[in-house]
Amino acid sequence: MDCLLLCEAVAASMGEWNAKPALAPEFTLRELEELKVVVVPVELTYKNVSRALKERTVKLQIGFMKRAKDEELDELLATVEKLGMSFLNKEFCGTRCIAVGFNPIYSAEHLRERHQFTSVIELVFRDTCMRQEQ
Repeated sequence: MDCLLLCEAVAASMGEWNAKPALAPEFTLRELEELKVVVVPVELTYKNVSRALKERTVKLQIGFMKRAKDEELDELLATVEKLGMSFLNKEFCGTRCIAVGFNPIYSAEHLRERHQFTSVIELVFRDTCMRQEQ
């Protein structure tokens, strides 16, 4: 499993959200009139399980950003939670999503200062593969 391929697969699975994989997403407030959804790799970890096997863990973050008003918060939060939970136990690129987190579920600072809803969904994928000695 390649973490960039995993990002692309997760983004492709969110067709209705028009999600895009990104390595360094940055948007102006003007660009956020329309909802922006980006998938970013944030962590790759390997751990020995046995002499022959290693465990790979990949963490991806899905950024969910849109210019918004306070009264839209309930609907946006419900949407983000439903979207995040839809990944739990799904398989992509031969690996399974074992955990879903929301950090932050939304940024109060962004909402207050920029009228921007920002939420980050963190997905954790894990698989086991053969160890290859160097």
